[in-house]
Amino acid sequence: MKGQEPVIDATEASLAERLALHAPTLSPRELEVGRYLVDNAEDAAFLSAAEIAARIGTSDATVVRTVKALGYGGLPALRAELIDELRARATPAARLERSFEQVGSEPASILEHVVGLQIEFLDEMRRTIDAATFARAVAVLDAASRIVIAGIGPTAALAEYLALRLRRFRRPAATVTMTGLRLADELLSLGPGDALVIVVYESLDRDTGATLDRANELGLPVVLVTDTLAIALADRVEVALAAPRSRAGAFSTVATTVAIFDALILALAGRDRPRALGGLAELNALRERTTGRAVRPPREWDDVGTLPDDSR
Repeated sequence: MKGQEPVIDATEASLAERLALHAPTLSPRELEVGRYLVDNAEDAAFLSAAEIAARIGTSDATVVRTVKALGYGGLPALRAELIDELRARATPAARLERSFEQVGSEPASILEHVVGLQIEFLDEMRRTIDAATFARAVAVLDAASRIVIAGIGPTAALAEYLALRLRRFRRPAATVTMTGLRLADELLSLGPGDALVIVVYESLDRDTGATLDRANELGLPVVLVTDTLAIALADRVEVALAAPRSRAGAFSTVATTVAIFDALILALAGRDRPRALGGLAELNALRERTTGRAVRPPREWDDVGTLPDDSR
């Protein structure tokens, strides 16, 4: 994690991670092969050593030597990994089609399948995120003067959800959800005292990469919520929380991400109950003012009011 020496298990690292790790020890030709494999993974997954060599003007022996230098048992092992990654990066339409193949289109079977899948992912998340890791994430956010949540596309709605509920507890919160030129304006607002929560799945897109770059430039602590990028981004974030969300090629879900967010919200409320309860009381008063009638206290009161003493 950021601030510590990153510990990377090369046997679990992706091809790109392995190339970055071993680049200093590779010859120029081996480095060229490695870069070709990373940049052309979809082709390399189905090519022989001779075919790869022909495409970049080298020998098949150099290709095999490079693959082994990157820590693979041989080209078949690398190809199997690349094929698995291609399946995991299947388009949403392909994932939906695969899900239909698995469970059919009957509402009852779909409901049973989806509920079972959510339970499976939540159990996996609970096993993966240990108490110390979660406590560290809470401490990072608790120490911040403002919490900024970054997500684009579908994750933008998740970012807005977390920011809204944090603000109800009087935790200053904002979002970074724009792309392109509009993103620059949001990144300009980042500054000292901020902590960043980044939600990103599968691969680091350009806009999220720019957001992480800016946070690193400013020395801001980052809590990463991800399914597959914890190892790849270990040296750029303070803590990573695993949010498993799909099986290879299948329909994906955000249930684990929402569960992580809810746990963070409740834990942060427990760190300062008077502030959290005061925020909810003020919210309720404002609701009554805007509606002109008495309003039931926000449901968050139930959660904050029943926190155990040791959660402060």
